[in-house]
Formats: sequence, structure tokens, C-alpha cells
Amino acid sequence: MADVAVDGTMSPLPPQPQLFQLDPIDTVEPWQQELVDCFQSLTVLIAGRSQVEVHEKLQQKASESMRSHAELVNGLIYGILTVPSEGNNYFRLLNIVSRDGFGHAVGRLQQLITAHKFAQVQSEVRTQLFWVLSELVKISAHGVDQVLLALTRQVRSGDVAQGNVRLCRLMLQFMQTNYDWLMGFPVLVATTAYMFGRLVLDHSRITDLRAQECELVVRLLRERFNECSMVGRDLVRMLQDVAQIPIFHDFWHDMIYRPRSISPLFAGIEQLLRVPTPRMFLANRVTYDMESRLLFILEHLPATAFSRNLMWFVQRYLSTPESESLFSDLIRFIVGVVHPSNAVLASNVVPRYVFLGGLLRFIRSQVVAANAKLALFYDWLFYDPKVDNIMNIEPGVLIIMLSVDKYTFMTESFVEFLAYATDAYAPTHAVAVRMSVGQAMQDAVAKGVVVSIMPVYEHPRIEVTIRQSLYYLFPQLVPP
Repeated sequence: MADVAVDGTMSPLPPQPQLFQLDPIDTVEPWQQELVDCFQSLTVLIAGRSQVEVHEKLQQKASESMRSHAELVNGLIYGILTVPSEGNNYFRLLNIVSRDGFGHAVGRLQQLITAHKFAQVQSEVRTQLFWVLSELVKISAHGVDQVLLALTRQVRSGDVAQGNVRLCRLMLQFMQTNYDWLMGFPVLVATTAYMFGRLVLDHSRITDLRAQECELVVRLLRERFNECSMVGRDLVRMLQDVAQIPIFHDFWHDMIYRPRSISPLFAGIEQLLRVPTPRMFLANRVTYDMESRLLFILEHLPATAFSRNLMWFVQRYLSTPESESLFSDLIRFIVGVVHPSNAVLASNVVPRYVFLGGLLRFIRSQVVAANAKLALFYDWLFYDPKVDNIMNIEPGVLIIMLSVDKYTFMTESFVEFLAYATDAYAPTHAVAVRMSVGQAMQDAVAKGVVVSIMPVYEHPRIEVTIRQSLYYLFPQLVPP
């Protein structure tokens, strides 16, 4: 739509950003329009000038003030991303005008990548984004690793749509091409291995992509295992899921039987299982958009009014067969990253265990259900009060204890699973795992998560076999 000028002619509205594929109802955020405005000013500034004149004019303007410098960088970054035919020229000009080691340019790229609407970024813009990041790597610009860390979160698990698969390919190609550069950033090495290790599950029908992902992950694990091991116990969970793929099977065999062949510092799989996974890795498999919507529910909505939002979330992100792998990653995120404040805990906001119980009801596959339960109770199996957080244990405790009246079958299924996993998950360490599970529940009682587990143990609808399992798991907390 256009405005009508005083003389009756139609005057065009300011040009809309071309970074995103926007619907008519979408609003343009101020930072997006700012980039457009800066690009328009830049094109006017350099129009009709010789190369020497352009250089002089841009350097003069960049030196006027920090604001002038930022406006030039904004315009050049927008041009690089949206006008591929001029990308080389704009990047050359960016080299000329940058006065801060490309700090502002990197910051603008970070802003684009962390946008909630990143899934709507134009295909050509995505291609140019990886191109300019590669160019910044060549000149050793500071902060590019942080941009890539943010970008790994936008490659969605459980999504085999064309746009997401293409983004995955672009990311894979970038890491392969810039492998030597990648080696200089331990956190990015570990994140890349974990991210692609989880994505492998989604790409069983995209054989060429899956083969390249497997090759990269195993290469990182074998060449940089010490860095990858910072992922902690969820690295084991990831590897178990892919262990039947031949290239991973060989690595898994070495982890179990020849750990020193992987790294002189690696004593065995228990060493990894005893390391809680840092939040940044658990958050990695949840996009910024997903995180925003989950936090809105878990920080603002009352328990009586969250179901509609949960249904919307499931329909948007978990409605396809391929998306089932995302369930366990979401549960790990909610358990290990979303730790409510005391104010939220004391309010009527939906508790995590209620949300998780609702989420689990959408699972139809027994395999996915087993993986989801493992994700919920994973930290119990290796719980150490010196390093583990009781908030990672709390949702599992409450879903067992507070479901018993209304959803007895859920309580029983969780206890059954916990008893089974205690013996079967790591058979050679079953005694230690059982001690960890018992310690987790003891700490939950001691810290007031629940007063006692006797209400479940003595509940009239609980089967005798479940009581036996409770005694097996928690002999210090229930009578024989």
C-alpha cells in the first residue's frame, strides 16, 4: 500500500526488509528497518562515484562518529546478505570502513541469527550468511565462533523440511571447509559434535547428508575427544542412540573396551556419565523460538490455562513422525535448563512436572516413550549431590508423587521404568546407579521437594510389584 501525497500522486512507503519471507500481517522489527534505511543511505552515498571517491567518502564518514560508523556497517551487512551479486564488493568496503575489528558487523549477524523468525530467513540470505562468515574466518575476525554457536541452535531437530535440511547442509559444509579454524574453539567443537550427532537420527532417508554427518562427528570425537567430553553424560545418551550405525558402532566399542585408544585421559564411560551436561548443550537442541514459547508457558501461564498453548506448541513442532526425536531433547531442556525462580515456584504458574506430564501424553510410539522417560530420569542414574542440581531431579520426583491420585498408571509406569533402567542402562555399573537413584530421592526429601514417598507406597491403587520396586530403589525411605 502507498501513501497519497499532497499533489495527489502516490508516494511509496519505505522499502521493506528483504531478510525474511514476511506475511502481510507480520510486523517489521525496528532493527530490520534500520538496516534497510542504512543500506538506502549507503547506496545514495556511493552512487555515481569512482572507486577512489567511494573509498574516501566512506572512510571520511566512518571517522565522523561511532554512529556514522555503525550506520555504514549496517548498510554494508544488509547489502552483503541481500544483494549476492555485490557481496564481494560490499565486503571489500566493509574491510575499509571497519574501525572495531568487525565487532559491530558480527553483532548484527548475531542479531539476525538469534531472531525468533529465523526460520523465515530468505534462502539467498542464508547462503550469503555462511559466505560472509567464511570470509570473516579468513581474516580472523573476533567473535565468529559465538555467531556459529548461536547458529547451531537454529538447525532444528526432528525437522526434515527442505529449508531445515538445506540449513543443515550449509552448516555441515561450513564446518568441513573451516575445519582447521574450528579446532581453535573447544566449545564449538563439542557443540558441533553433539548437534550433528543428534541430527543423524533425523536423516535416515537422506543418505548422503547422513554419511557426511557421521563422518564429521566421529572425526571430531576421535581427534578432539577431550573437548567433546565436556558435553558430559548426554554425549553418552547421544552415542547410544546412534550406536547401531557402523561408523559409530566402532567408536562405541572402543569407548567401552579400549577407552585409552580414544584418549590417554579417558578412563572409561563412567567418567563421562558422572559429568552433568552443561546447560548450553541441553539448550542447543531447542531453537530460540521454541525456547521463547516454552518460557512463556512455564513462567507466566497458570496450571489451569496452559493446555491450549501446549496443544499449539505440539501442533507446530511435534506433529510429524520425524519430529518424535525432539521429545527427549525438549524434556532434557525443561529438566536441565528451565529452573523456575522461587517467585514462580510460589505462584500458580504451571509447574514443570505438570507440563511434562501433558507433553508425554502426545507420544504414541513405545520407543519414543522410553527415550522420553530416560530423558526425564537420566540425571537420577548418575546423581552426585556434589555436582548435580536437585532441580534436575525435582520434575521426576513430583511427577511420580503427585500423579498417583489422578493418574496412577503414570506413577506406576515411571517407577517401573526407573527400576528397569537402574539395572539395565549400564549393567556393569548397576550397583553404583542404584545408589545414585536412591541418593537422588533422599536428597529430594531432605531438601523439601517432597516430605515423604510413603503416600505413593501406601496408596491403595498401587500394585504390589510397584511397592516392591519402590523398596528396591529407596530402601532407606520405605519399610520392607
